[in-house]
Amino acid sequence: MSAKILKSVAILPCLVLFGFDSASADGKAHEFYFQQNQQRFVTQAQDARMFGLGGSTMQTTANSLATVTNPAGLGLMKYGDVSATYGYNEITGNRFPDGGKLKDKQHSGQLYGATPINPVKDGLPESGNLGLGWYGRDGNWTYDPDDTETSTYQVSAAYGKAISDRLSVGYGLTYQNDDLSATGYEYTSTNSFLHTIGMQYRDGEDLTFGSSVSIGHGSHSLEYTSGRPGQDVDQFSLTWAGGVEYHMGSTTVAGGLDFSYLDNSGGDNNQVDQVVFGGDSHAYLMNARVGIEEQVEDWLAVRAGYRYASNFNWEYDRDSLDQLDGSAKYNAFSAGAGVRYDFDRDSAIQAIRLDYGVEYRMVGEDDWQHLVTVSAPFDICV
Repeated sequence: MSAKILKSVAILPCLVLFGFDSASADGKAHEFYFQQNQQRFVTQAQDARMFGLGGSTMQTTANSLATVTNPAGLGLMKYGDVSATYGYNEITGNRFPDGGKLKDKQHSGQLYGATPINPVKDGLPESGNLGLGWYGRDGNWTYDPDDTETSTYQVSAAYGKAISDRLSVGYGLTYQNDDLSATGYEYTSTNSFLHTIGMQYRDGEDLTFGSSVSIGHGSHSLEYTSGRPGQDVDQFSLTWAGGVEYHMGSTTVAGGLDFSYLDNSGGDNNQVDQVVFGGDSHAYLMNARVGIEEQVEDWLAVRAGYRYASNFNWEYDRDSLDQLDGSAKYNAFSAGAGVRYDFDRDSAIQAIRLDYGVEYRMVGEDDWQHLVTVSAPFDICV
């Protein structure tokens, strides 16, 4: 056991050194609003294991979270799976335009499940697998004279089908309802959707490739409480993501890469400078991810990950917001652990798993996010 732990710890400095050279010193105001604007689009949830690995397994995982990350993973599930996750996140920075401190404290919860449509004992179901899920997030901005609050929930459904023993395809649809309210205005969406088409390929038992394309569309409505005219903001997003996961005995390594384009189309609005939501804007995003997991014992795994977020060129088409244009590149380091208890082979519930993941982001005033997941794979062919 001690040798395995030493091997895992020895790899961590390599990940850390890889990240420090890319640290960015961008302004704290546009770092804060860059992340807030991202969350107004339909986001994809993770569980604690993915999170502890820097998100590097989002495209290669085959459990209930594949419903929203890569629905092709559902098609390679022999069993069902259910999971519940609680998360806490802090986004910090400076307020626009006066430069005061801001902190958004967010609590989130999610519940996902996946099951074979016609299960086959120890085999892939001929009719594929169905996944369903719910995700909710509430945020409260502290140090904020405008008393800004956010509330978001998602409902998701997906289908995955194995077209051979190694290759699977899938499609997922997520609906998002999003509300940001502050003194003087409200920014609300009731019709945002994300379509995801994915594939996974397993080259034997140890190597998995995954890729997906996601297209998002919808709109937000910006309404002023003063009665001045508001506007509808049409939104569009396009994301490509790919990943690979390789098992070497007790060690798993993974890598992932994703690119996104986000676009708001609401016209020019210079009447209220401090409202950074609405109007025309667009952005390009990239995440490069790596992760490693060591199965220290049959019941215990430890994890580490690194993510480089190259959030570049969020550009507002408003002269009053020129100071917020620019990049918000940063490094993020993650870690995690998981324990599991296995039941007898003939039991309907195969195991109970408890996972924890944490991410430290070198952005804002140095931000943290935590996830805890309880999950259980199950077999209905007992």
